[in-house]
Amino acid sequence: MKIYKILDIKNNNGKWLEEYEVPEGFPVESGWTTVAPSPLLRFPKWEYSSSTWVEDKDAVITSLTEDNKKLSADLKNATDKMDMTESALLDLADMILSR
Repeated sequence: MKIYKILDIKNNNGKWLEEYEVPEGFPVESGWTTVAPSPLLRFPKWEYSSSTWVEDKDAVITSLTEDNKKLSADLKNATDKMDMTESALLDLADMILSR
């Protein structure tokens, strides 16, 4: 059976939980749960008031911001390459037409 230690601060892996495999019938104390986080949650965090796993919105925002920065850099790089290609094609056309 799997149990989950609920963390008050993120661990080194950036998670709010630690998963352990224990024998069936193992007593579960406060600060632990047998409720598995949904696989649909990218950054599960335990919500004490509802006793459920919820999405850590701050982690989602941070992740999306980092993804956006990377995509913006990739777009700029692709745009720069396209501009260089366009310039090279125009230079080639000028060379062909000037003959």
